Amino acid sequence: MAKTAAATVLDIAELSISDLALLQSPETPADDSRRRRVLDTVATELGRGGSGLLAIAEVPRVGALRRRLLPLSRRLALMDYPTRSQILKNHGLASDVPLKKPDRSVSSFAKLLRHSGKLSLLELVNNTHSINHGFVCLEKIYDCDGSDESNCDDDMVNLGELVNELGLYMMELGILIARACDIVIGGGQLEQSITDFGTAKARLIHYHSELDNIIIREKENSTKKCLLKKVAVKPYQLGYQRRSRSLCSCCIKSEDMTPVVAIKDNSSRDTSVQGQAAEISRLNLWQEWHYDFGILTVLTAPLFLSASEGEKCLINQEYHHSNGHTHLQLCNGRKIFSVRCSPESFIVQVGEAADILSSGKLNSTLHSVSRPLSFTDISRETFVVFLQPSWDKTLSCSGYCLDTEEQSSHNIETSIISNGSAGSCDEDVRMQEILEKIPPLSSRLREGMTFPEFSRQTTKQYYGGGGIQQNN
Repeated sequence: MAKTAAATVLDIAELSISDLALLQSPETPADDSRRRRVLDTVATELGRGGSGLLAIAEVPRVGALRRRLLPLSRRLALMDYPTRSQILKNHGLASDVPLKKPDRSVSSFAKLLRHSGKLSLLELVNNTHSINHGFVCLEKIYDCDGSDESNCDDDMVNLGELVNELGLYMMELGILIARACDIVIGGGQLEQSITDFGTAKARLIHYHSELDNIIIREKENSTKKCLLKKVAVKPYQLGYQRRSRSLCSCCIKSEDMTPVVAIKDNSSRDTSVQGQAAEISRLNLWQEWHYDFGILTVLTAPLFLSASEGEKCLINQEYHHSNGHTHLQLCNGRKIFSVRCSPESFIVQVGEAADILSSGKLNSTLHSVSRPLSFTDISRETFVVFLQPSWDKTLSCSGYCLDTEEQSSHNIETSIISNGSAGSCDEDVRMQEILEKIPPLSSRLREGMTFPEFSRQTTKQYYGGGGIQQNN
């Protein structure tokens, strides 16, 4: 079985935050051409037959918050366990993955968000100045006003505040998308389900590079506080090719205040990464194939960090993928897509609960996260907010087909037997391999089941004892 496969590049359809704000204005007539375009985009991309993904761009303020928060995920992942536990406790966060496993692929730091019901993001958008039919985002003011917000040394101190502020803005983005979906499909269930609950789960996620795991293993085998310095001087042993670089002033500190990571703005092209972007790993995934089981998932565009050798410390440079590849993979129909989006945009993804509540009018997204090919020093940072219905929400199977996955599996098996085309057969075998990792919806959902029952059953069948992906 081949370890790699070609993936079709998918550029996510993009709306601006001002497009969503337009839908909320009572002054916008129902037949307004821009309003129709926005609703058509929502229907096409999130509806049945669409990708289940939508990008939201030009969101004021939150881009600056993203740039401050995401680098903290790697710092947390590489800290010693007691120090990290204390920091998480101080900021009201916890981990929802085992952090004592040295070879883990992912470190995740979670916090529950509680929304007041007031859409502050809309107020922020309405206060944003229009110039030449464009945007002057408020985040630019914050970036350039010389405030302490540009001081990276303080960001770990503000960890809880950053998670709350960015998370609540992203939660509001999800509410606005839910409102747009309700206009398209009718019924008004999605927004009401989210706002009735008023709570969402935020996760700051670090996808480990191979170098990260070496550092973690070495730290566990040593009692010396300055071990990172020893590990950092030989990253080239992993096949790392030196790149021209410079240190910025915002050097991130380790627990003993030793410089460990520096983020560098680098807009230069890396053709080796770009050339491999559409070639994906079939076996070496950061995250296995799955559906999110909530209503909507809102994600930041990922930040990529590449470790390099400094004279005294390990330095992380920010990779700017000018081609926009996110390493998010989407499986739709018989094809696998490699998802691209602009680095300052936010991705909204349809979950199974929205698919069910809309009676199949919305399309939940089967997805995974692939590792970069041939690069052992690149990590991936992202921040995710999961929007779910209230705990007493019941899910109805009435008018909803539970056998979609089983029928797809049957069709693929039939195609493998009857289709003489080698290329098509390879695609079908690959699809069959993916579907075998997904517990069928018919085994996880029954009529009248509450959302907590559905979520527990889904988690159990994916990751519990005897679950299909229990070792992931």
